[in-house]
Amino acid sequence: MQKKRRQKTIQQISRIKTKKRYIKNNKNKKTRQSRKGGNNEKVKCCMCEKMVNKDDTFIPRACLVKHGDKLAHRICRDCWWNPETGFASENTPHGCPGCIKGIPLTEFTRMAPVIVDLTL
Repeated sequence: MQKKRRQKTIQQISRIKTKKRYIKNNKNKKTRQSRKGGNNEKVKCCMCEKMVNKDDTFIPRACLVKHGDKLAHRICRDCWWNPETGFASENTPHGCPGCIKGIPLTEFTRMAPVIVDLTL
């Protein structure tokens, strides 16, 4: 009787732990997605000037160091990895093409601060 009862409690505990682990992993996944940001945010590629998803772009190192992650010029994957004229090819100069062309820095839409009146 005692062994069966112990086995049941061990099984119940393992189910609870598994459920907690699932919930924890799911929360982490949602947190990672929110940290990643840029869900459907569009930015302009500084080489081809197409509007592309922010997540599908790369930032030239020189521009990243100079302007930071939020303002730096962005290059789409097609322009970055193009075999003939791509930014990553060996014979291409690796300065930021957006800075060379004088294109304005990338801008993101920011929400205006909300003021809440708590007086009665």
